[in-house]
Amino acid sequence: MPPTTVIRDRAGVVELAGRCRDAGRFSLDFEFLWERTYLPVTCLAQVSTDDEIALIDPIDGAPLEEIVALVEDPDVQTVMHAPSADLTLLALHFGVRPQRLVDVQLVAGFVGLGAGQSLATLLDRVLGVRLAKAESYSDWSRRPLSDEQLAYAADDVRHLLPLTDRLAERVAALGREEWVAEEHRLRYGPDARFFTDPREAWRKIKGQGRLNGRERAVLREVAAWREQEARRRDRPPAWILQDRLALDIAKRKPATRAELGRVRGLDDRMRDGEAGAVLAAVSAGLDAPEVHLPQSISPEIAARLSVLGTLGQLVVGVRAEAANLAAPLLATRDEVEAFLAARLGGDGDLHPLGSGWRRDIAGDALTALAAGRLAVAPSPRHPYLVEFDPTADGGGGSAPDPA
Repeated sequence: MPPTTVIRDRAGVVELAGRCRDAGRFSLDFEFLWERTYLPVTCLAQVSTDDEIALIDPIDGAPLEEIVALVEDPDVQTVMHAPSADLTLLALHFGVRPQRLVDVQLVAGFVGLGAGQSLATLLDRVLGVRLAKAESYSDWSRRPLSDEQLAYAADDVRHLLPLTDRLAERVAALGREEWVAEEHRLRYGPDARFFTDPREAWRKIKGQGRLNGRERAVLREVAAWREQEARRRDRPPAWILQDRLALDIAKRKPATRAELGRVRGLDDRMRDGEAGAVLAAVSAGLDAPEVHLPQSISPEIAARLSVLGTLGQLVVGVRAEAANLAAPLLATRDEVEAFLAARLGGDGDLHPLGSGWRRDIAGDALTALAAGRLAVAPSPRHPYLVEFDPTADGGGGSAPDPA
């Protein structure tokens, strides 16, 4: 078992980064706090190679830049488990995005291990390793760290490289290397975003769908200001301005400090500078083009989707199981319905189900379903559903006899 060291200075980090670069790959994880700030508070970085495990302590003075730089080195493979939050940390703090990332949780979904599996579950099922998780809710910002905390942190990366190798063998045996690469490009490639674009922050506010186009334009500007102010002050956006208040401002469209003060629940102690910035955002929204949501589907298509959506999800589930894939990797229910709606409207080629491996497994079948060329019927035998063409024999096709 590789030895574990704790690094508390820059020299140790530089030397470790050099060994990782020489090895051509390393595994990475972070412990951080993110309850009271806009930026995650990085408390510890865990790194492993085939020969060592290192815990880098930025609170005790070890800078992370040398290790972080490896994540965007195209000659070094970075192995992580469910890294979305960690990639947000890397993007916000260091402006780094991954170049050769392997997400073992994602890979597991392509070899029949299910979607969203915890690291402990994967290690148990693939390597027969059981982890102790007693420190999962520790305060990682306090020093000194206990022996139990250090052991827990080391376990987060201790087995990641052997797990990656074992999963890679299964992927190769199934001939799914390109599927895995394609999904990594989709989720973590050049077009992926790891933190909120201020201009898109309004989309995350529940209730914005009930606004009209002008109100939505105002909300976009107010939400963008809130996001930028939250980052500047390093506070959660809701601490700057609650969602319900942002919505009320968008509806009222105040033009003066007095009108802004009539927004129920707005902090009376809002500083003049903040109030001025909010009013400027409202003014910008009033001058901007209206923001309209995508046109709703027609009532006829909506009625057809109420039936086809359920059938389409059944088709996707059965086909995913037959391919030994995690069904959510193939398509979620919302994705199935969006694809079917696009197909009913004569489009859908740009949807993920309209190309690549998803099209091969389920997209073509869903297209046939939307066109009335595919139907399903229950079967007493696994996978308990049969597909058939109801238009066969001049339109009088019938379900095959499952007996």
